[in-house]
Amino acid sequence: MKLNEFRPILQETFTGTYRLTGRVACFDDEGIPYLKLRLSSCAGDCVVLAVIDSIPIPECLGHMELVVAKGQVCIGPEESTILLTDIRRPLPKDVAYLPALQTLPRMVCPRPDFLDQLIDTVRALESEHLQAFIKRVLERRDRLETFLRAPASKNYHHNYPGGLLVHSLEVAKGVLNMIRINEPRMPRALQEMGFVAGLLHDIGKTYTFDVQGRPTAMSRLCGHDDLTLEACAFGLAYLDRMDSDAALTLRHIWTCASSGARYGVPAAMTLARYVRDADGQSTMADNQRKAYQHREPAGFGRLGQNAYWLPSIESY
Repeated sequence: MKLNEFRPILQETFTGTYRLTGRVACFDDEGIPYLKLRLSSCAGDCVVLAVIDSIPIPECLGHMELVVAKGQVCIGPEESTILLTDIRRPLPKDVAYLPALQTLPRMVCPRPDFLDQLIDTVRALESEHLQAFIKRVLERRDRLETFLRAPASKNYHHNYPGGLLVHSLEVAKGVLNMIRINEPRMPRALQEMGFVAGLLHDIGKTYTFDVQGRPTAMSRLCGHDDLTLEACAFGLAYLDRMDSDAALTLRHIWTCASSGARYGVPAAMTLARYVRDADGQSTMADNQRKAYQHREPAGFGRLGQNAYWLPSIESY
């Protein structure tokens, strides 16, 4: 490949804010050095070329770091490619104006169908503050890959790549279903708080699993429930300024909903019970499915130390 043989297609330009998910240093057939970069977003990823001596390239760009890239679509003798004309780190305003969860990299998610559901439901929230809160929690370079790739548990429910994302969405949707059945007149603002609380109830597991789904040292030293507020600290500090009632509601749900009110404060609102019960239902449903996955779904089944029973039902 010779870089000098590529010619720009004037109408075809490239621009956007992306995660840097791959980088390889190369030389073309004439010895010209360039970087082959993979840039990713929630929509997909693309490979672009940056000629080292033709544009300034920020130093020490790291994996999953955000970049603003501009380029020109060019056509060569055998293929077309994108040659960058500018690449830089984004300003805070560049990131603030992006749609919610735009920078979650689709290519690292084992369950892209659930990633689409996550993006659609978060962007459907009427509360701009809750959307911004979720962005501040999930679109963090040190957390997003684990949230998309990790299992929800080591040995039991949703213990497969992407299981944490699947379980989190199931709980969030389960909360909304319980609200519709039991409290259909609940204000939309409260319903959205319940959805967010369910979605992020296990966010502490982004500290107890690594991106390969392996337990970390923290998993042996700390309970994931105790890490929820730490994982949400940046977002909660924002909510404290913009919607203090929402921040207090989320803190209450996450610290009182465990069995026996582990922090010593009983649940003071039904949303806390809905999150707890939706978590339990999602967990048990997946465990029950696993208990019967290699046998007829009837009679007694077992998963670890848990026993399940289903009656025999004849088809008519």
